[in-house]
Amino acid sequence: MNQALFIPSNSHFLKTLTNFFLDKHSLDDIKTLKVWCIFPTKRSGLYFKNYLKEKLKLKKIEAGFFPRIYSFEEFIEALYTNLISSPFPQVPSILRVFVFLEVLSKRLNFFSKKEEDNFEKYFNWGIKFLEVFEEFEKEGKIPENLLYPPEGLPELAKKLFEELKTTYLEFSSLIEEKGFSYYSYRLKKVRDVLKEEKVFNNNIFNEINEVWFIGFAALRRVEVEILKYFKEKFKSYFFIFEAYEPIPSIIRDTLKALELDYKWISPDYYEKKEIKDPQIYFYETTDPHLEVKSALEFIPESLKNPDEIVIVVPNPFNLLPLIYTLEGKENPIEVNITLQYPITKIPLNQFLKNLIRAQKEREEKFYPTQVYLKILKHPYFLALEFEGGISFQKIIKEIEDELRKIGYLKITLDEVENLVPKYRDYLEKIHKIFFRNWESIKTPFEFSENLKNILNFFEPLFEKLKDEDSWHSILLRNYIHVLETKIFPIFEEETYLKDKSFSGSFLLEILEYLLKEEKIPFIGDPLKGLQIMGFLETRLLSFKKVIILDVNEGFLPPAPSFNPLLTDEIKIYLGIPIFRNELWVYYFERLIKSAEEVHLFYIFVEKGKTQEFREPSRFIQKLKWELEKEEKKPNEKLIPLYFEILPEKEGIPKTKEIKQSLLDLIKTTEISRYFLETYLRCGVKFYFKYLLKLKEETKIGLRSFDIGNFIHEFFENIFRELEGKEVLMENVYKENEVLEKLENLWLSYKFERKMDALSHFLSKKIAVETIRKYFNYLIDKERAGEIKSTKILGVERSLKLLTECNLFDPSYEEFRNFKVLFSGRTDFLIKRKEGITKYLILDFKSNPDIRPYSGKEKIDKMFSFSLSDKFDNLSLYEVADIFGSDLSGFQPRFYYYLFYQQKEKFITENDKEFVVINAGFITPSDFKNPEKFVFNLSKRGEWAKIYDYFKNRFKNLLEWILNHIIISDKFYLPADDNICKYCEYKAPCKNYRYLLE
Repeated sequence: MNQALFIPSNSHFLKTLTNFFLDKHSLDDIKTLKVWCIFPTKRSGLYFKNYLKEKLKLKKIEAGFFPRIYSFEEFIEALYTNLISSPFPQVPSILRVFVFLEVLSKRLNFFSKKEEDNFEKYFNWGIKFLEVFEEFEKEGKIPENLLYPPEGLPELAKKLFEELKTTYLEFSSLIEEKGFSYYSYRLKKVRDVLKEEKVFNNNIFNEINEVWFIGFAALRRVEVEILKYFKEKFKSYFFIFEAYEPIPSIIRDTLKALELDYKWISPDYYEKKEIKDPQIYFYETTDPHLEVKSALEFIPESLKNPDEIVIVVPNPFNLLPLIYTLEGKENPIEVNITLQYPITKIPLNQFLKNLIRAQKEREEKFYPTQVYLKILKHPYFLALEFEGGISFQKIIKEIEDELRKIGYLKITLDEVENLVPKYRDYLEKIHKIFFRNWESIKTPFEFSENLKNILNFFEPLFEKLKDEDSWHSILLRNYIHVLETKIFPIFEEETYLKDKSFSGSFLLEILEYLLKEEKIPFIGDPLKGLQIMGFLETRLLSFKKVIILDVNEGFLPPAPSFNPLLTDEIKIYLGIPIFRNELWVYYFERLIKSAEEVHLFYIFVEKGKTQEFREPSRFIQKLKWELEKEEKKPNEKLIPLYFEILPEKEGIPKTKEIKQSLLDLIKTTEISRYFLETYLRCGVKFYFKYLLKLKEETKIGLRSFDIGNFIHEFFENIFRELEGKEVLMENVYKENEVLEKLENLWLSYKFERKMDALSHFLSKKIAVETIRKYFNYLIDKERAGEIKSTKILGVERSLKLLTECNLFDPSYEEFRNFKVLFSGRTDFLIKRKEGITKYLILDFKSNPDIRPYSGKEKIDKMFSFSLSDKFDNLSLYEVADIFGSDLSGFQPRFYYYLFYQQKEKFITENDKEFVVINAGFITPSDFKNPEKFVFNLSKRGEWAKIYDYFKNRFKNLLEWILNHIIISDKFYLPADDNICKYCEYKAPCKNYRYLLE
């Protein structure tokens, strides 16, 4: 058998190869030009040439005759263009999809008459089937029809597998008819041409005296046949492999396929004469940013040679944190990046994806409000400034405020322009470029023009960014280059798209596919500085120090992309080889063995709420196991996630000036139950809301209080005209009239614009049923004699009480009497006869589960409670606790107090006649118990204690809360952090809670 040569990984493969090559050929000899050296990758060939140049420099020779150095892809390109009489240009895979779909439309009867509908429907299947065809082409096979396709596939896929041979042959024929080519097609074409006898007379073979195939492994059948052709036709050839003991199975299989025996190269050629095992260090952490930061600690301030250090990045999404951390170094180092970055995370790409989403989710002229705002709030927009110095940030702020006021989930562009008419001119231009132009696209060329209009719109901003020396600027320039060179031409020039009519939705799908699949290249000097590489780019290269990030399952080895048409089962059916992880094991081990020092970082996160489960790669486990077999302890380091524990403040300190402001606020403000409840719930929120007067952000869509407001207004509409009258609900409730009022009011609230269709349908059904059930509940009570009559004393009735309170005055540092206005508005104030007369202060609640914190134990707690003489956080929490953890008991008691203090305005009975005064909630959606009261008492003596409390003692409690607002040292944070979960002031609160002194 013919011999192959093995070079050990730990001898420095390419430099050892250089020594061997120079022993065979002189760079002074012109014949060296006819030696062709073929490498698996372009980069390995580039490094080889650099090492040849270094040898020349050692001899102080400036120039020489170098061999022809090709990557395998360049080698196939050279053969294809020289051996084929009329070579076809390569086309993007997306255009081959259209060729495939054209074949389908002729062969199968799955299609409708409208061609573009067929393309839309089967576009994604076309992409998957192209991968199947490529697999056959790499194997040099024509697929056979499958009589029994695997179960579980869709009907279209089964039909195609049944006619796979005919479909593939027609597809290949149409590709040639169109004059298209692509890599696997060229590969197979070269193999076929090389079988012809006369091909060896081609001029290209006159340029080759000797051929070297260097570092190949896991060859496909067509590749094997091409390499064997050169082995047979040329007397002088070399097959060089990188290997180690024991010989990797992937190398043994390659030798067998090429019919080669092997021997190890003589140690005389070794670049490294002293062979040592690498020092391997393992680092475990839970945080990717900490992983990057720790890895960069091994990078010196400067590097002389490109093969000193490599950082290998198997997970491309870790590239940006890495380069931004490098950019932040005090002494920036020169960097060369070989891997391509997925464009999905680029800001402009995310912006375009939101434009696509807006069109996909548009319903006629209605756009989803959140997506609309996401587009306009993009940093590129916010950086714009219009004539007259008007910033777009100001415009979008006003638009957002208006949209939050109306709360519509979907909005038309005309409605937005009407909301802020003073900015109509600016908005019409923006709406045209970013929205209206996309609504009625008819041709791909129009689509491309729309994209260009967007770039032109942002051109002034992009020009500024391009001038910046930053990675963001580099990414932007490269992204725009990808748009201009890879995406625009598809919509403008190519056979299947130019000037054709497709639906806008299909063109958006094509753009979305391209924006997901394309990658951004980086330009750098591959022979200078710190090398940052993808894992496969390291093939055949050797570095003194190797740093690999994310040595985790799913990244090393990588999780293969899933194609349902190329499962292992289907590959067996089709006779396509299955490569598992042997190749990745080989590449990993040869990289490790070629280095002197290796640093392996991996993330270990057990299943949790905030991060996905991540585990170390099987490569890590294997390395540790091998070290332990040799009775060597692995060098392991745990990189803990350092938390800087900032002292949590109890609250925001109050200065004397603030305390004076608080007294002034109390003297001049109507003290509502919201005012007091806010303070009891969270002093910091009180500070933001009432002292700083920060506005709470209004939610877009249905807000928590919308349904409550609706219920309040509905009952107000029903009962307002009955104020002062004594009625029976049986006479009030005329179902058709009441439900008509409900329908009209529902429409006026525009709930259909604030909810999705299903929620709106269900909510309206619930509202109708709730109203019906509540009135029937009252009518049943009347018919049973439990309610004899109801007199409406007030609907949305204001209850105000101006009274003297003994408050602390910071200016005089003493307590003084001040007039304070307590204020409330009760939803429903009624006089009801139920055997005895009852005066009821009621509030409507939409939540059926809310309770007014009632019961004997709670009443006793209120009576027995003693106010503290301290004004600290604990005393405040104790006061809040007597009203329930959610303070649901405060409102009815507060309104009770306001009513009782001026009861003579409402109660017409004389003092000797016993009446019951009670307060509570009406929860109509609680069908079984829609009325809930604070006090459920039966004895007159018990009621007397209640009346006495609200006559003489409840004011003391209110007075104490007001004094706490003034006197306490801080605006205290809540005792229960759950209160903070949905707070509108989370962002500013964090600063006060942890950061401010």
